[in-house]
Amino acid sequence: MPRLNSPFVITTAFAVVGIGVFALNAQDYETDPGIKALEARLEDDRVLFNVEVQREVTDDLLELGRLVAMGGAEAGGSGMACIACHGAEGMGDGSGAFPRIAGQSGWYLYKQLIDYASGARPNKVMSGVAQRLTEREMEAVSAYYAAIDAPFRPVIGDIEPELLQWGGQLGAVGSAERGIPACVNCHGPSGMGNPPSVPYLAGQYANYMTHQLELWAEGVRDNDAMNVMSSIAEKMSSEDMRAVSEYYARVRPAGAGAEVAVNVDMTVDTE
Repeated sequence: MPRLNSPFVITTAFAVVGIGVFALNAQDYETDPGIKALEARLEDDRVLFNVEVQREVTDDLLELGRLVAMGGAEAGGSGMACIACHGAEGMGDGSGAFPRIAGQSGWYLYKQLIDYASGARPNKVMSGVAQRLTEREMEAVSAYYAAIDAPFRPVIGDIEPELLQWGGQLGAVGSAERGIPACVNCHGPSGMGNPPSVPYLAGQYANYMTHQLELWAEGVRDNDAMNVMSSIAEKMSSEDMRAVSEYYARVRPAGAGAEVAVNVDMTVDTE
């Protein structure tokens, strides 16, 4: 069973690799970023953001990660190919059925695979996949997707301006009256994440985030430290969950290309 104190210990996120911008579907099996390009970008301090690993992230590790992503794990097969759902660039599915994992913290991705395998984060699809991966394969595929900077898919659907404003307010300052802390306290400015353990929210799919909040509230998902997310989600209404998810789905990290400006009036009347 993989261990959290494995040689793959990350103190911040692997990000970001400049690769070509492609309009890929999650099921695209053809295009994937070049390993040499990924490895070259790992030499850049702006990419590493002071990343520290006990074992060097080499081109061999990235090659293995790409192999695993393509379904080439030791116990692999078509049903084990990450690209079938998350895509070669980790862009996921715009509907939110499969999350965006490109540029996510490598340690965070690795821990999620551990939790899927152990049952701490139950999922009918991912649990079976993770249980068939070796620890080395988990490390490799996590590093591979963490090193990719993929374009963002357009946001699907419209949302009422008032609900979007409320989502922005929850993200920025929370709700003292209801005991809901601001998302930025842990997930950072503009939802960019707080590696190694706190994932980014900016640009993640709204339906996916809403569903995860529901799982936290129901106690189905319970794999964070000190049950922080469960205690927060339990205090949120369905409208709160949708509002904050729709808000962060429209936020783009600085330098991510076509940024989406989300103007939030913090004085909005939510009564």
